[in-house]
Amino acid sequence: MKKQWSNSKGGLLVVVIFMFVLGVDIGLVYLYQRHVNNFLAEQSLKDTADAAIVFFGDYTKKGKLGPDSKNRANTAFELFRQKKVKDIVCVGGYYYRQWQGKPHEMKNYLVGLGVPDRCIVYDSLSFNTITNWKEAQKIIEYKQYNKIVAISAPLHIYRISCRIDAENVFYATYTYKLDSMTDYWAYYKDVHHEWVSRFLDLTLKDRVRNRLVYIFRIVLSEIKNVI
Repeated sequence: MKKQWSNSKGGLLVVVIFMFVLGVDIGLVYLYQRHVNNFLAEQSLKDTADAAIVFFGDYTKKGKLGPDSKNRANTAFELFRQKKVKDIVCVGGYYYRQWQGKPHEMKNYLVGLGVPDRCIVYDSLSFNTITNWKEAQKIIEYKQYNKIVAISAPLHIYRISCRIDAENVFYATYTYKLDSMTDYWAYYKDVHHEWVSRFLDLTLKDRVRNRLVYIFRIVLSEIKNVI
């Protein structure tokens, strides 16, 4: 009987510790959300910019733009439609070991919305945030852009801002739709993804992290092909 009571107390202690950690974690997520929202509220492009740099998001299993990528593209299009940016630069989308033209998909999507072909530039090499910005910098220098607007998902754009240390850079995003518990759960996971990514940004050299991300995505792709 004494042993059973000890096991019960041990189990209860585990539950209490878990609930405490979960509560702290949820509180930190809430504070982080407020911090990101405050940052975004301070972003205001009063005049015009030379270009909008759109960071690639997701894609479907069929290789088409996913909802996140479309939201980013739509945000860029709205800036273009309002004549706040002159060009749109699409970066990212390199698909593991072979180029499958993912930024072409974003370009085609933007053209379908009404953006002239001549106003869209894209890269075909970058595959993560670090390489996205590296390729974007090459295009910015080549096109001699001065003022730009970086566009991505709300959480991602904040991490991008921590990496970009340049003047005349503004940040734009769309608004998350948290209409269901599924949406909240996805947002909750995204926050932790950003925390892990930010930690890796601070602890690993870009060269090392790029290699690890590349290998991880190759392995993940092969696993999906097997399954």
